[in-house]
Amino acid sequence: MIQGSPESIQSPEFRERMRRAHKAAVRLAGAMIAGLPFYLAAVEILRAVRRPFAGFVPVADPPVLRYAFYAAAVAVVIVLRIVNAALLRRGRTGDGRAAIGRLSRANAVTMVLAEIPALIGFGLFLVGGFNRDFYVLFFVSAVLMFMYFPRLRTWEAHLQNAPTACPF
Repeated sequence: MIQGSPESIQSPEFRERMRRAHKAAVRLAGAMIAGLPFYLAAVEILRAVRRPFAGFVPVADPPVLRYAFYAAAVAVVIVLRIVNAALLRRGRTGDGRAAIGRLSRANAVTMVLAEIPALIGFGLFLVGGFNRDFYVLFFVSAVLMFMYFPRLRTWEAHLQNAPTACPF
């Protein structure tokens, strides 16, 4: 239960407020997930129009470039885990409205961070024409978005200080 909360999480008003916030979070997450195929379409269109597509920038050392982009994607995944855990940990105290706001912000930040590997892969494709690397990083983003998709049961568990998954 939320510590020091003047309003019970079982009250109909609180549950309605939480459902509305959750619905907005689901819409945001759904819109971001729906945006992922546009990267895929852009890659395929560029590959078809500029066959063979070797990127827009001549790459002197492709392996170093690829490792740098993958390292950036791994760093984003680590940052995502840390930020998500910190935002959710911070959201376990205070009144109900503040806790719902923190859950909503945590969802928005997490979904934005989850999209970054696809952007990194898209950048790698544009620079060097590495379409397989784009697909790998696109898949990483899709998995992260699925993992962090806002679920009502998870929100309720966090509001009751009983998270359903490992916080880190």
